[in-house]
Amino acid sequence: MIQNNIIYINIKIMKQLKLVLFIALVCLTSCSPKIKNDSSIGDAETKAYLFLTDKLTKDMKKEFAGNMYESEKITPVETKDAITIGIPNNRSYSFVKDNSKFVKGDLNNDKKADLIICAYLTEANSQEVKSYFLFLQKEDGYQFFAEYKADDIVVETCDKNNFRNGLFNLDSIGGGLLIGSSDYRDGHESYFRDYSYRCETEKYKLNVVAQKLELATQSDLLKKNEQSGVYEKVEVKK
Repeated sequence: MIQNNIIYINIKIMKQLKLVLFIALVCLTSCSPKIKNDSSIGDAETKAYLFLTDKLTKDMKKEFAGNMYESEKITPVETKDAITIGIPNNRSYSFVKDNSKFVKGDLNNDKKADLIICAYLTEANSQEVKSYFLFLQKEDGYQFFAEYKADDIVVETCDKNNFRNGLFNLDSIGGGLLIGSSDYRDGHESYFRDYSYRCETEKYKLNVVAQKLELATQSDLLKKNEQSGVYEKVEVKK
């Protein structure tokens, strides 16, 4: 009788231990971050990319809804190196098939890794430029915030220095800033894809309220010497 009681108590204790372990496991799983705050690319980043491509497809179909011929062309087309969404010779976004399209880092100083997905944008046979899609990390994953075109980011510097256009080339995110370099044209170049000016380092801060990228710091403006090909320092208006 005593032995049976001991066996019963042991079974009861084992059940209680299993219950405690189960609760601890559930708690650990629910409390673990859904997004790793490092450079790794996983399910959360892939989910954000799929959301973005679906959004672009739907938005463009809606925009060209009045033109059935054009609207039917808006389907993702996969090539060896990229996936393109849009209408050929009109507007399309091309995403590289490797992880180089992802850039991660804290953009709003909340100690969480945010996400930028890069794509090459072509509009009406014009020069292909980059477009940056910004996602902020929330409790349930990445949330789409805004799109920024590489030429729009530098428009204020262009206006102040009478440049025809320019491009911001994103390299990384650090200290709450987008870090990269920029190229500029004044319109006197012999070829429309040539850039006579450059800033080797430009940093932009995200203004969340205004949904705007604002210039934080800028290195010397350099102009290419047409004879030597060497870039030399010139004055920039800020």
